[in-house]
Amino acid sequence: MGTSTVWPVAVQLGDAVAIVSTSSPVARADLDRLVEYFNDRGYKVKVAPGADAATGYLAGSAEQRAADLMAAFADPAVRLIVPATGGIGAAQLLNMLDYEFIRANPKVFTGMSDPSILGNAIFQCSGVVTLHGPSGYDFFQPDVNAATETAFWQIVSSTVAGQEVNGEQWRVIRGVGTQPTGHVVGGHLRTIRTLIGTPWMPETRGAVLLLEEVFAPWVRIEQALTHLRLAGVFEQIAALIVGVPVDCEQGDAPDQDWDEMILRCVGGTCPVVTNVEFGHTPAKLPFVIGGRVTLDLWGATPTLRYLDSLVAAS
Repeated sequence: MGTSTVWPVAVQLGDAVAIVSTSSPVARADLDRLVEYFNDRGYKVKVAPGADAATGYLAGSAEQRAADLMAAFADPAVRLIVPATGGIGAAQLLNMLDYEFIRANPKVFTGMSDPSILGNAIFQCSGVVTLHGPSGYDFFQPDVNAATETAFWQIVSSTVAGQEVNGEQWRVIRGVGTQPTGHVVGGHLRTIRTLIGTPWMPETRGAVLLLEEVFAPWVRIEQALTHLRLAGVFEQIAALIVGVPVDCEQGDAPDQDWDEMILRCVGGTCPVVTNVEFGHTPAKLPFVIGGRVTLDLWGATPTLRYLDSLVAAS
């Protein structure tokens, strides 16, 4: 990234939340529940004109989706932008966004899965940090995960620099005894892979890279990881954090377990931590894309420390 880092303003009670569709369509009933969720918490909700559009597996044209996203950044009342759901198609918006305007009008943008590509591109091209965290999908569920909800509202509304998260269930499969530090990039493996070789790919040198996957057999995951390895990504990073896989079938992969497959495909020597809930699991540890973290891999329980917040200190 060639520009300095920008932190958006914290989200406060009564602020406006913009709901946009960046990827695949969202059902009207789900969209209504999403609006109700934010209204019930005391926020004003602005639903983008094309939020309920549907053209096959896309939520309307790329032009409409890009225009809705830019309109959310342009609205002075909006403090939080939430993609209604994931799916596919967010990559189509990357060359349609005005990143200089986004830099001049920073908002909290949250998202994972397909919209994670936007969070990474926004940081790379505007310098505005974004959140790898819940999308609207998480908030229109009948039962919103309590841990995800608590962590989300804390990180979007207050500073978290200095706070630590203990990973009792995390597995340090390489790098025990190290303490890597770096800025966070990444997200959904197949989505982030799309950025390789493009100007929207964030700097991976010295980064803590997030990768997680859903509904993908191991053979496809191997293919994607091999692509990143051949592109030199794993040689540059400070550490790799791998999310808990969701509905990923082992098939006839030659590995005994998930961790063995990850190490074989990644290669190199960077520290690797697996079994971290930040992706398609109901519980989601939020990460600031562009924000720095430290992984303490010395003790019996690995620990993550936020060095930067998502929002500016008031």
